[in-house]
Amino acid sequence: MGFPLYYGHALIKIVPTHFMKMISRVLVTGLLFALHCGPTVADEQLVAKANTLMKEGKPADAFALLEPLEADLAGDQGYDYLLATAALQAGNPSRATFIYERLLAVNPNLIGVRADMGRAYFQMGDLARAKLEFEAILTITNLPPDLRTAVETYLSALEKLDQDSKRVITAYFEMGIGRDNNVLSQTSATSILVNGATSALGETDRKRADSYMSYALGAELIQVLDDSMSLYVGGDLRGRANNKIDTADNHSADGRGGLQYASGAHLWRGGLSFGHYSLDNTGIRDTTGINLDWRYLLNGNNQLSVNGLVQSLRYQPQSQKTEDYDHYALTLGWTHVFAPTTVAVFNLLGGSEEARSTRLDGDKNYAGVRATFQHSFTQSIGGFLTTGYQQGTYALYNTLYGVNRKDSLADAAIGLVWSLPDRWSVRPLLSLTRNRSNADIYTYSRRDASVSLRKDF
Repeated sequence: MGFPLYYGHALIKIVPTHFMKMISRVLVTGLLFALHCGPTVADEQLVAKANTLMKEGKPADAFALLEPLEADLAGDQGYDYLLATAALQAGNPSRATFIYERLLAVNPNLIGVRADMGRAYFQMGDLARAKLEFEAILTITNLPPDLRTAVETYLSALEKLDQDSKRVITAYFEMGIGRDNNVLSQTSATSILVNGATSALGETDRKRADSYMSYALGAELIQVLDDSMSLYVGGDLRGRANNKIDTADNHSADGRGGLQYASGAHLWRGGLSFGHYSLDNTGIRDTTGINLDWRYLLNGNNQLSVNGLVQSLRYQPQSQKTEDYDHYALTLGWTHVFAPTTVAVFNLLGGSEEARSTRLDGDKNYAGVRATFQHSFTQSIGGFLTTGYQQGTYALYNTLYGVNRKDSLADAAIGLVWSLPDRWSVRPLLSLTRNRSNADIYTYSRRDASVSLRKDF
């Protein structure tokens, strides 16, 4: 879909029976401690134990533990939220609505409670009131633009559902223009060392700038199989047409499919992916892969993730067959919510490329870090910054350039998201890339400025 994961794993697994479940937990579960006061030490221990049971995916056990305390603790917002959420996840949405109403009577602007109230109404089959609650979320001041877009998109899907429907289809379309000062990621050097001798580079072998038009479109279908399991299928098509340098025109087609399973604070998502990349109307590379993603909601402000990926990359032109390789990658992630309008994502990543033929540089090992920050300035305007650094080392001595190749890649991008009515948005973006290598041919810098118009369906 293109929606970021900054608000917990709800935006990965939003299906009718789990709609907005994790958004509410990310933004409100902090009530359990921030607003908790008054109960005895014994009561606090029972509430803490119930909270642990919820994280372990045992809502029925948590509800059984909490219910006897209601006469003494009703009105404590942390307790009420935990009791209602346990009732909802244990299959008692009617009971949950009464408790959520108790919370909303004190503070009607709790976004997470509104979201869970809507989900409870949906489980009861009361789609009209569910729709009202989801619409109420959109009235929150300074709601992060990407979260607003997600809510609007799935609310639109909800409007098309009847009580027995278990399928959600979403899509997007995007058009843009931009200026890239190095369309083929080439060196700016006028000469390089080849086989120990200086070799001059022609104009087409060096850094060149051009303006371009870009496009992107995609869709995803989520089919509910049962209360915990869903099937997903999706695809994306992206391309860029340059104004003068036709040899840099490119497009890619990617598809994915698999299963996702939710249990308590855990979400598993795994499946297959396929991709094709073309340059100058010539097929360059086909990619097939398998991935497994695990996400865990540690508490109201923190989410942990682990992603594993195995890919096979095969080049199509006969002259490039020596570049074939298999890719193995592992990413460890941490998402932290500083406030409803400020979110950060930190990733550690590492992997290897295993050459499948006679690639001059041989195998490659790499490691890196990446950070993303998003902040909402107003109800309709948000900004983001993402930056990363990666080092890679190749196994073989490259006889052509006379080095054991080592690369260091740094990149950064800063942009805005301006949300417009009816799920339209305008997205200006500036990205910078710098690669340093002990083989001069691979040393380059790149600056790309663009603005795009996007429609989410």
